Amino acid sequence: MSNATAKPKIRIDFRTFFLLMLVAVVPLLVGTWWLFRSFEDAYLERMGSDLSGIADTAFAAINNYLQNQIMETAALTEVPVLREAVNRANQDLGRDLNEVRRAIPKTETAWASMDVQSPKVKEILGNNAAGFLRKYIAVNRSYRQVIVTDFFGRLVAATDKPARYYHALDEWWREAYGDGSRGAVFIGNVRYDGNSRSYIMDMAQPIVSADGSVEGMLRVVLDTQPIHALVGSIQSDPGMSVALIHARGDIISAPGYSSLEFRTYPATLDILNARDRERRFFISSEEPRSVYGLSQRSFAETFPHLNWLIVASSPVKGLLGPLSQLRNYFIALLLGVFLAAFVVTLMLSRVESRPIIEEDPHLERL
Repeated sequence: MSNATAKPKIRIDFRTFFLLMLVAVVPLLVGTWWLFRSFEDAYLERMGSDLSGIADTAFAAINNYLQNQIMETAALTEVPVLREAVNRANQDLGRDLNEVRRAIPKTETAWASMDVQSPKVKEILGNNAAGFLRKYIAVNRSYRQVIVTDFFGRLVAATDKPARYYHALDEWWREAYGDGSRGAVFIGNVRYDGNSRSYIMDMAQPIVSADGSVEGMLRVVLDTQPIHALVGSIQSDPGMSVALIHARGDIISAPGYSSLEFRTYPATLDILNARDRERRFFISSEEPRSVYGLSQRSFAETFPHLNWLIVASSPVKGLLGPLSQLRNYFIALLLGVFLAAFVVTLMLSRVESRPIIEEDPHLERL
């Protein structure tokens, strides 16, 4: 008769199990925290790239608007009634030019004191060209004022009485005139108009003769409200905003900023440093931290006087809010599992340590 070999039973040392779990929970929590932080950094980089793409979209929208305004202004320079007014004024080229030039400062000096009923002002504001321009801006509400000058820079037609009669010394006139051959398009920077309490900008184009030489100039004063509307319409997320700013930090258009405020856009220096380093996006170090995306193109490439920047931004707290909440929930879940395991370990340890046969006080008598 063979003796049966007793099979060893697998026994779990719950105390050892708990100690090992206690040792493992710390690196597990640290690893979880590191994993989420790494994912947050990658997520912010992805959002920075997306914001840069949004800034490119805003750039394209504003650039298209400016190009459309250039084409409309170019069409105005071809209107026959305007060209006729310029040609009539340019007949003075056949006179004594010294006499013509000596008369300009006299009229310019007296211009400020002339009212709309004076003969010279009525001659300019009451001709057919001026009448056409007033009808034109009544339809195109983004045009605040339109003026036309001759070859000398003298005013020949206008929608209303401007502050100056002679414009050949103005920046817009000189830039649009160029070397006198074909000329160039001029788009000026945004400036504040105290009378209308709004921001406006100048756009000028030469009136070119059949032989290609400049014979006059047309300038329009544009209301920048359409640009504000374009900037405000580009929003892919409630916390994201697009801003059009000047390189020196002046805010041209941005949600939450009034056109009457004179404030510097946050993180302007960081934006300029990022552009110098050809970075498309960055995360600001100042509180509250935000992710900034920059447009790849610059307005100055096409319009030398527009040192504008397009920036799309979103606060880091808003972007990482769901991820932080998920991280906290996950860590709470791990701690909850550890606590449950601790309770179960205590219960099972007590059951394991209990004697198989309970002590009987009657056994002491035997």
